Amino acid sequence: MQKKPTAQQTKRPERISYGLSDAADNLVFQVMTTYLLYFYTDIYGLSAGAVALLFLIARVADVFESPVVGLMIDHTHSRFGKSRPFFLWYALPYAVFAVLTFVTPDWSANGKLLWAYATYLILGFLYTAVNLPITSVLPTLTQNQQELTLLGVIRQFFGSSVQIIVAVFTLPLVAFFGRGNDQHGFLLTMALFAGISLLLILNTFVHIRERFTQKKIAHQPFRVVAKIAVRNKPWLILSGVIFTYWLLTAIKNQTTVYYFKYTLHN
Repeated sequence: MQKKPTAQQTKRPERISYGLSDAADNLVFQVMTTYLLYFYTDIYGLSAGAVALLFLIARVADVFESPVVGLMIDHTHSRFGKSRPFFLWYALPYAVFAVLTFVTPDWSANGKLLWAYATYLILGFLYTAVNLPITSVLPTLTQNQQELTLLGVIRQFFGSSVQIIVAVFTLPLVAFFGRGNDQHGFLLTMALFAGISLLLILNTFVHIRERFTQKKIAHQPFRVVAKIAVRNKPWLILSGVIFTYWLLTAIKNQTTVYYFKYTLHN
């Protein structure tokens, strides 16, 4: 006779809503990683060197943003839980700055660059604020290992599906909305994606529940954690693999548009 799970199982609406949270984030994030470099250089008129420096600064900022958001989650105590409120608090700002990133004010070269820095860096932080809780909220939904695995699979399925949707439909939507004006087309396309993203994130907030409180652990000073990390060879190898994967993925995504435009003339 099969044993009943010792922890509460999630129901289908909650599973789907949890998975759609990653789809919501990726709907915006994939446009950024695939088309923003092209948008900045060929449509907004920024130099490739200036954009490369912006992206480098943004990646350095990413290193600090995740720990900051993690601390924010740790110190959050609300009637909605610890991680779940972040979907409510940051969904709208995330959608708004996704659209603002594709606004092109007719300013001087320095003014345009300042606008790009402000919108892109803030959007990067907001992405972390809505994406990190997807992981941190998972152990609070259920303590059943099969359920945790299933939720992870559902999340990956929806996240990967959206990557395909963005790759297939973004440029046709830009052409449809823009009617020859790519700036206008990108702006309206991102407004559409951001609106859908907002609704999906809020849907996640509405349908998931934090049922289990995570055990409190003693916080170690940063220097102690750093010392342990640099001596942990498996962690260093895994970190290197993950870094290389995302680096190559970013290069592939951001150069594909240029390849088709300037090499294949399509």
